[in-house]
Amino acid sequence: MKSSHRNPKQDLNSHRASACGAAIFVAVILLLVAFAALASPRLQNYGQDRDRYRDQDRDRDDHDRDSIHLSRQQIAIDFGGGHGGRPSPDAVCGEDAVAVGFHVQTGEFFNQAWLDCVHIRRDGSLGDETRMTERTGSPGGRPVHDAFCPNGFVLRGLRGRTGASIDEAVGACSPFHGVIERRDDPRTEMTESVMRPEAGGHPAEAFCPRGAVVTGFRSMSGEYMDHLWLLCSELRREH
Repeated sequence: MKSSHRNPKQDLNSHRASACGAAIFVAVILLLVAFAALASPRLQNYGQDRDRYRDQDRDRDDHDRDSIHLSRQQIAIDFGGGHGGRPSPDAVCGEDAVAVGFHVQTGEFFNQAWLDCVHIRRDGSLGDETRMTERTGSPGGRPVHDAFCPNGFVLRGLRGRTGASIDEAVGACSPFHGVIERRDDPRTEMTESVMRPEAGGHPAEAFCPRGAVVTGFRSMSGEYMDHLWLLCSELRREH
């Protein structure tokens, strides 16, 4: 029978290999534990960020689904003028339409005034088609003066001068979305000035309440326009 003898060097190398393999295994385990510890807060933050962004997207979608409408109730705001004349038919924008400019026909005085209006789309943007209202005031005069808001702006008020009649009118316009958001002091751009010959009078102004826009003119007239009011309607966001 043959006898076998173990090589001491082989036993030592085998022991060293086993020890090295165990050390590598332990090191890998420690690295995995450390990585998991580092990744855990990041995964938690990612989950929180994901939930927050999802909530923001949901809120944005809900906001986008809101529709903008005009109140059917109109508020008359006095611009000024004299005390004569009699009521003239109002110059009024159509349903869910807002004023973006106006026109005045003059002779020696203001005779007639009317508005340019655009429709409000359901998504809260302004339509492209402009429609004129009927005229308020007394027939007469010849030159027609135009006053337009910048693109994307709506008529929110008037400034000018009045006395026994209307001497000057300048439109005050604000960005449509600024009015919807009911900002305390929305950006204002003025239209061209419309002035009667030899204008006098004293400073006058009329502005719609916050969140409202011009949707009509009202006047008292005789031989010419004696007195002028703005008709304002509130913008409402509906869910």
